[in-house]
Amino acid sequence: MDTATEMPGGREDGNVARERRVVQSVFFSNPDGYPPVVNGARLLAQDGFRVKLIGLGESRGVSYPTGVEIHRLQLGSSCSVSQYLGFILALLRLRGKKADLYVGHDMHGFLPAWFLSRWYRRPLVYHCHDFAENVKGSGRLVKIFEQLFARTAHLVIVPDFERGKEIARSLALKQQPLIVANAPLRRCQVSGEELRRTLAMQGRHYKRILLRQGRMGPGHALESTIRSLPLWTSREWGLVLIGLGEREYLGALESLAHELGVSDQLTILPPVSYDQILQLTPGADAGHALYEPIHINHLYATTASNKIMEYMAAGLPLLVSDRPSLRAFVDKYECGLTADEGSPESIAAAVNIVLGEPGLARHLGAAGVRAFEEELNYDLQFAPVLEAFRSLADLGRGGRA
Repeated sequence: MDTATEMPGGREDGNVARERRVVQSVFFSNPDGYPPVVNGARLLAQDGFRVKLIGLGESRGVSYPTGVEIHRLQLGSSCSVSQYLGFILALLRLRGKKADLYVGHDMHGFLPAWFLSRWYRRPLVYHCHDFAENVKGSGRLVKIFEQLFARTAHLVIVPDFERGKEIARSLALKQQPLIVANAPLRRCQVSGEELRRTLAMQGRHYKRILLRQGRMGPGHALESTIRSLPLWTSREWGLVLIGLGEREYLGALESLAHELGVSDQLTILPPVSYDQILQLTPGADAGHALYEPIHINHLYATTASNKIMEYMAAGLPLLVSDRPSLRAFVDKYECGLTADEGSPESIAAAVNIVLGEPGLARHLGAAGVRAFEEELNYDLQFAPVLEAFRSLADLGRGGRA
């Protein structure tokens, strides 16, 4: 097993490093692909914490500030019991006793973080991004551990209110979790020309763009959306997809577009880093965030969906699934339209409004930006976490956890 360590910004003076509160964050995945892990580390470092982030995979070009130390464990392309045990053993060799506070991300990160917190008598935080249901095989033991011990965490953080209620019930938490929306950091808006330039390099020139960014696979209503393309008002409007996806699945999407005679309206761009996607998103005219309710994370995806938050930050009107929580969200902030994610006709009707009425689109987009700046940006969302982490880290320093 290989381990790569990154010390962004160079090494710090030893005396300064010892004075800083130390958080060890454990994530059994690539942290670069999870915006709340990235932005949480950035805000912790900005607040004066030293962050030791242990994760998987190669760097995807995300920048971390001084004060964030990243250990990337190379375990191979698939997850197995032996690889997970190797992850835990490697984690134990990283001298976790130096931390004042441990954070476990999702259930596979929670288990080793729990053991470290107990061994070194330090406080524990469980940050649950994606909640696993009906787990089978080797992951079942990890799930049982989560169900038994998640309630012992000093703090549980989840990204969506409705999802949080289900998690609290399922794990019998002693107190309701803290809700922190998976939003980007507050930052200056970019011009949005980057997406148009990228498309032009592939010979694509669309008058209007519906963008779907993020991981691509079953459950994201992409097939229904492609089937809606023949019903769009203009053939000069395009559906642009950006993100990770299995080659066979992406090929199937392209084949479907070819069968429908709308290949020229579909463009699939290769995945880019998290920082790059924030540069590309403002170039679109609307943001696609349809979810099929195939599991709890899709059923309750409102503020847990980082793409929804990123669309709002970029001033894009939203196209979301017509479910109570999402409908209430876009009604509250006046930031988008809903559609039945299983109906090409419903999707086309919403697209024809949001792309065909520029005045309405500007109103919806401006309302989304306002909500992001006043309430939903990660700087504000994470502020209660910072306050809690300061207290818990000080508690850990005293060995009183």
